[in-house]
Amino acid sequence: MDRDGREQPDKIQAFDTLFTNNHIQMYKILLPYLDPSLQKQFAVYIKYMEFQYTLTYFKLHPHASMPRETQPDAAAMCSELAPFCSSSEKAQLEKIAELFAGIKNAKEMMETINMMKELFPDGFSFGEDNDNASAPDIMQMFQMFNK
Repeated sequence: MDRDGREQPDKIQAFDTLFTNNHIQMYKILLPYLDPSLQKQFAVYIKYMEFQYTLTYFKLHPHASMPRETQPDAAAMCSELAPFCSSSEKAQLEKIAELFAGIKNAKEMMETINMMKELFPDGFSFGEDNDNASAPDIMQMFQMFNK
């Protein structure tokens, strides 16, 4: 499910659906019924058939592609990848997600600062006496974040 509670299509299943056909799927179902010595060869044959199908598909549909995410979200991508990762890879993904969350927070802070600049183009002081010499100007503080 996505953040809004809507069910999202399984990206792996969508990929497999696009780049295989029913006959290849039937071979996958039959694979466990074969003698173990034949399973290895048949598994390679199945992968070869998928590869051939994919090449043919793109030859017939040169502009085909998977649906693109409308708003790429690094945190969502990391959480989708996590189930397929080792524990060390998951730790790296968490660091990446934290990095992108920090960048997102910084962007939001800059947007807030810019909005404050628009609302108060002349700035204002924190001091009650509005003595600019004794109270720091909020705009000067915002300018520190821009550096």
